[in-house]
Amino acid sequence: MVRRPPPMRTDACEPSGDGRLQATTRPICSSVIVGGGTLAISCAQLAMKMGHDIRAVLSADATFANWTDRANLPCLSSVEELSSFLKSEPVEWLFSVANPFILPADVLGRISQGAFNCHDGPLPRYAGTHATSWALLAQESEHAITWHYIDDGFNPGDIAVQRQVLVAPTETALTLNLKCYEAAVEGFRELLGGLAGGKLTTRPMPPEDRSYFPSRQRPDAAGILRWDRSAQDLSAMARALDFGPFYPNPMCLCKALAGQEVVAVRRLEMLPCRSGLAAGRLLEIHPGHWRVATGTHDVEVWFGSLDGEPLEAQALASRNDLAEGDALPVLSDDQARCLTAIHEEIASSEAFWGRRLEQFKTVQLPYLSSGTAKAPPAWQSSSWQVSNALAELPPADRVEDLLTAWLIYLALVSGQIDLQLGWRPAPKPARARVKAAGAVIASAVPMEVTLDLAWDFKQTRKAVAAEIAHLSKHDSFARDLVGRSPPLRDIEALRSQRPWPVGVAIAGQNSSVGPNSASTGRFEAALAGELVTFEVCAIDGRFRWHFDANRLAPEQIDRMTRHLETLLADVVADAGQPVGRIELLSPEERTYLLEELNRTEADYPSHKCIHELFEAQVRQGPDRVALVHEAEALSYGELNARANRLAHHLIGLGVKPGDRIATLLDRSVTLVVAQLAILKTGAVYVPIDRAVPLARQEWLMADCAARLVLSESKGVDLAEVTVPVVPIEPLAADAELSTDPGLRLSAEDAAYVMYTSGSTGLPKGVVVPHRAVNRLAINNEYLTIDAGDRVAWAGNPAFDASTFEVWAPLLNGGCVVVMNATTVLDASSFSKALERQKVTSLFLTTALFNQYTSSIAPTLSRLKYLLCGGERNDPSAFLRLQREEGPVRLIHCYGPTETTTFAATYTVGPMQEKALNVPIGRPISNTRLYLLDAHGAPVPFGAVGELYIGGAGVARGYLNRPDLTAERFIASPFVAGDRLYRTGDLARYLPDGNLEFLGRNDEQVKIRGFRIEPGEIAARLVEHEWVR
Repeated sequence: MVRRPPPMRTDACEPSGDGRLQATTRPICSSVIVGGGTLAISCAQLAMKMGHDIRAVLSADATFANWTDRANLPCLSSVEELSSFLKSEPVEWLFSVANPFILPADVLGRISQGAFNCHDGPLPRYAGTHATSWALLAQESEHAITWHYIDDGFNPGDIAVQRQVLVAPTETALTLNLKCYEAAVEGFRELLGGLAGGKLTTRPMPPEDRSYFPSRQRPDAAGILRWDRSAQDLSAMARALDFGPFYPNPMCLCKALAGQEVVAVRRLEMLPCRSGLAAGRLLEIHPGHWRVATGTHDVEVWFGSLDGEPLEAQALASRNDLAEGDALPVLSDDQARCLTAIHEEIASSEAFWGRRLEQFKTVQLPYLSSGTAKAPPAWQSSSWQVSNALAELPPADRVEDLLTAWLIYLALVSGQIDLQLGWRPAPKPARARVKAAGAVIASAVPMEVTLDLAWDFKQTRKAVAAEIAHLSKHDSFARDLVGRSPPLRDIEALRSQRPWPVGVAIAGQNSSVGPNSASTGRFEAALAGELVTFEVCAIDGRFRWHFDANRLAPEQIDRMTRHLETLLADVVADAGQPVGRIELLSPEERTYLLEELNRTEADYPSHKCIHELFEAQVRQGPDRVALVHEAEALSYGELNARANRLAHHLIGLGVKPGDRIATLLDRSVTLVVAQLAILKTGAVYVPIDRAVPLARQEWLMADCAARLVLSESKGVDLAEVTVPVVPIEPLAADAELSTDPGLRLSAEDAAYVMYTSGSTGLPKGVVVPHRAVNRLAINNEYLTIDAGDRVAWAGNPAFDASTFEVWAPLLNGGCVVVMNATTVLDASSFSKALERQKVTSLFLTTALFNQYTSSIAPTLSRLKYLLCGGERNDPSAFLRLQREEGPVRLIHCYGPTETTTFAATYTVGPMQEKALNVPIGRPISNTRLYLLDAHGAPVPFGAVGELYIGGAGVARGYLNRPDLTAERFIASPFVAGDRLYRTGDLARYLPDGNLEFLGRNDEQVKIRGFRIEPGEIAARLVEHEWVR
């Protein structure tokens, strides 16, 4: 662009003496501001105040962009957008402030009057970047900012305004930048005033005394202090690299070699005294700082970690075996030059790595040992291995195939396709020879690959190869980058030595001569992951693992090796198949997962109905106590007779097999009589919680098409449904027939319907057959109830635990002990009731279990069986109970309503104090559990999968919901004639074969044992007129 002379227009903008715009009819100046940060905002505000119409802003800075939104100014994000904008919008002036863009000639050519740039140095000296820091390193006593014409996109034009800034002896980059900020704003005011008055004078840029500092240039020795230099030089280095805690540091941290460790220097003070000892001598060690001898005066130094955290000086000395009088390492000139060259070599990619690190994420390998809190790493290495499937390929092809296979494997077992993991390339020999180079450069960088599971292996390998080339181009970044960037410092994982749990390393030497085990102590140099590193030898294509054995069992590493080999063999057999369908399991592991872990067959009365099994117990012991509620007790014979009388009356009222009868009753003897009577008629009982709102009660009755409602009285207001309400108490007293009705029924008939929360806003009624209850109660593997057992009924009748609490004792000759709701919810009353009633078996929801193990643990410890479940467990509650040395058997239970109360149980043995979770165990009798992936295939042992449940406990489906039944209840692909319920729960197998529950694959939550679908709550909320 040809520079135009300074304007002398008489119609220009004219500010008053105090900077305010004069009341004038002269035209307003139009301008564009390019740049970012608060300085650009201050300049924009000043320009507007002095009469400029800012037509647009070009910025990639979020702070400036947000301000433009509030100021109602157009904000452009690219030079191309600005060029297009200027074609239609005439603009007189362009001001460049902290501008990262290179403005091409066509953009500058469309600015009618001229363009200016602000530089934070005294041009022509300190051109380029980071002028304030270079000035401090040069120990300048004064500095300046410069507003200059832009002649083209690269070279500065004439100087328009230059403002001097004095440099104090204690000046830091932070304080000098603040001074330059103020000077830049005042210089801009002077520039605008000159433009407005037509009196701006400029001077050419003098050709002599020019100095230029490119953006990749870095301080000597990557900022590491060289103790043989003068104290003044060391102070200048520390101050020049001190940008304060809240601003990014674009150069490097000031650092020191402390024994074998490189640490950041947070502060350095030059002392007036000289010890006279050799430079680098550690003179004094204080809690917060060291005193060190230099080439001139002594200095005091405060330290921090490279990620920005303060370090305790005495602890630093101790871990590096340093004492007063020891000599600290002093870099030679050659070492310093090499460090500087390495640092400048990687500096050009720093912005790339900063952006990638800001998007930090991890791959969660599912095989972690989660039984106890994290222990210090116990590193182990496997031996080098050759993939048999790739044995015929050249080494270079083996490397890419192995890396591709590893990434596919990670995607399949973790369920993640956006992968970021640690990448450690083969070390460069030139760098390996430089002292401290490894402590200055990041040992691992983020490798990012997004896989499409529909790709074939070749397509996936192409994507992996492209990322490897990308990584090679951008090399690495300085290890202090995180400590220099406030956004990165906020990501806690980035402050660790190895941020990524899973890593990949490339070995640059032949595996036959490399270290082959942890005993060498050298394998840590290959670590790229904080949990596991997959290392591949670039020379011969072998691979091995480095892993933390405290969290990843060696047996699991062996399994992963077999999985990888199976995967590669499947690719060789069919290279065109989608990678999401590749087989990971060997035939042996598949058999183990699908068959051996599910060998749960046991004899149980699968052909009998619940009431028939109860009647058999009546015949065996009619005088045994069956039911107790406070002072009331019924024998098996009495309970049967009362239920029969009610059953005959219901039949007389027209109740037929398959009818659904709602029970609107509290826990009581009456409710047990009602449920048993309903079953004897062949009907289906539908328990309804009396505590829920009336509208929900009515909805449930309407949805299940209840034939009638059994209640304690007729005084039940059901305004919205026409269902007969039958009071139960008079019926039990008035009816005459007490013999068993003896209807011919099937164990496959429905026994009850129990409602759970629904994601669409409507509850779902689960239809459970007699057969499923029998499998829950009889010969179930997890406990044995007999005539001597007294089982507490403490659960809500509409909660499926009540199925166990009522029918487990009644089908085995035991006694049901009914607990009032008020009693259950009061710890003291509950404890006394348990002891008074001599209860032997009790189920508690997890919430109550956690609470009562603190308040009534001695009572709970005297039980024969204590069961709990319903939501995520708290291991500390189990530990509290174990300290009481009881109960005889403590059982953690798992199971959705759709599989009849319990599908898996875990008998809790002695636990470690730092246990993090309690398993849900193994399938109960006649139950099968499968962990499947998104395609319905079994996941590897230890991997996370969705839990599917098969066997005799699976319900018939959802009442009146064929679409949802078809979605959640499917035909088993593993056992002919079996059905599977898809739970939506995520789990994995632990090394001992027990299952660990990990959460949900949807939004469902559990509160006090009840399933809650947020979708149901949301659906109700949006029905309200106030919710939009």
